[in-house]
Amino acid sequence: MLSEYRQRFGEFHTEFHREDYLFRSGLKRNCETAHIRSEHSDLFQPAAIADLRAKLEETSEQRETERTSISRLIAFAMEGNLVARVRAISDEIENYESNARIDWQERQVPFRESAALFASEPDGARRRDLFARRAEVIKAAQDLRAERLEKSRDGARELGFENRLAMRRELRGCDYEKLAEKSRRILSKTESGYVNALSGLLPREIGVSVDDATQADLSFLQRFARFDHFFPRERMPPVYRELFAALGFNSEKQSNVTIDSELRPDKQPQAFCSPIRVPDEIKLVVNLAGGQANYREFLREAGHAQHYAWTSRNIYPEFRIGGDRAVGAAWGMLFENLMFDERWLMATFGFAENREFRHALAVFRLMALRRAAALLDYEIEFHSDRLTTGAGARYAELMTDAVRARFDETDHLRSLDEEFYSADFLRASAFESQLREYLKTQFGQRWWASRKAGEMLIDLWNTGQRYTVEELAAMIGLGELDFECLFSELLDRIKE
Repeated sequence: MLSEYRQRFGEFHTEFHREDYLFRSGLKRNCETAHIRSEHSDLFQPAAIADLRAKLEETSEQRETERTSISRLIAFAMEGNLVARVRAISDEIENYESNARIDWQERQVPFRESAALFASEPDGARRRDLFARRAEVIKAAQDLRAERLEKSRDGARELGFENRLAMRRELRGCDYEKLAEKSRRILSKTESGYVNALSGLLPREIGVSVDDATQADLSFLQRFARFDHFFPRERMPPVYRELFAALGFNSEKQSNVTIDSELRPDKQPQAFCSPIRVPDEIKLVVNLAGGQANYREFLREAGHAQHYAWTSRNIYPEFRIGGDRAVGAAWGMLFENLMFDERWLMATFGFAENREFRHALAVFRLMALRRAAALLDYEIEFHSDRLTTGAGARYAELMTDAVRARFDETDHLRSLDEEFYSADFLRASAFESQLREYLKTQFGQRWWASRKAGEMLIDLWNTGQRYTVEELAAMIGLGELDFECLFSELLDRIKE
């Protein structure tokens, strides 16, 4: 039973990610994943869950790897069961947002392109106008999202859990409440330093005071184009090749990784990685626009692609994909955060006077951490059924307090689409920070130019998603995830 289930698990992921790639890369107009889930619906049926649980029961405690793999499959089946219950609603939301258009400057802008538009809009009034029009599109799907969340809540109870929080805690082995306690220290310990840094950055870069800043202004702030001339688009492919060559391998000979940089009308603006068949068919999709934001996206997704590309073929498919999301996120951060490294900036771009640039990036990263910490609190309250009323107001309150820009209620349900990614982001950030310091200690400040460091990374990538970030940290000798170290590092950076 297990070998057949594993095979179909792998086939499902391949078909699903291929369809997702074709849609998001602009090669297909519509995302047709409904039939894929329908063809593999047997994977999520109660009978399949019962069979997997029986297999787990009969597997000896000494067979730890086998028990971990079966537990991973049970989590996949149960979460897939919930997805199946709300599939019709999800398809309706997806179709609506894919086809929605916003009237903007005498043209119809696709909804999914609107975020990139207001991130590049320098005029504050127009930026906020576009944000408001985008909000109207989101609000039109609010009832559907509420219905989907209610069905998911009912489904979790039918599967034997008190609520979605309890289900997620058991299936993913993460104590979200304990993590939230730690992440609240990020908010309290960084409050004054963050507000001081943001108060200087906002008026200087976009002419808005911290008291007047809104959610609409944050994307434009983080676009941060003032230093973009140091990051030309034509250098992007050579930077990719040179980076991994310095770590000891030739990316041009990686037949399993394809960089899709073609321009297409319907292509998603943001870079992404599609692990279609791990490790044999990986798509790294990017629009080569240049500028710091585009480079950061590209480096992040390059980290994801290399992680998948070096994953061992000899481990179970459930250890190659679908594990701890924090693991993949951490590998992306490791390479994205090279943009913080003054030595790398100088060696790669000749960007010598980079202190002000690195300071701004540190503020952005701290903003992301504070936002994730606040969102985790909101998700815990929501999915533990404590927010029976006033969820929108609570979301706006938490996010405004954390980010120090005015948020409204618009995204309070949409922010739950990628459930508990806030927790994975926080865990990945802590692991990446500790790992980066470890690499510097073992291989020098220029660890990114060490073949020995490359060998170590490949050894870790070989394990795919077999381990959680906590387990990887223990294996390497980093100890427990250290959030104090993480926010101390960023406070030091914004005080430079």
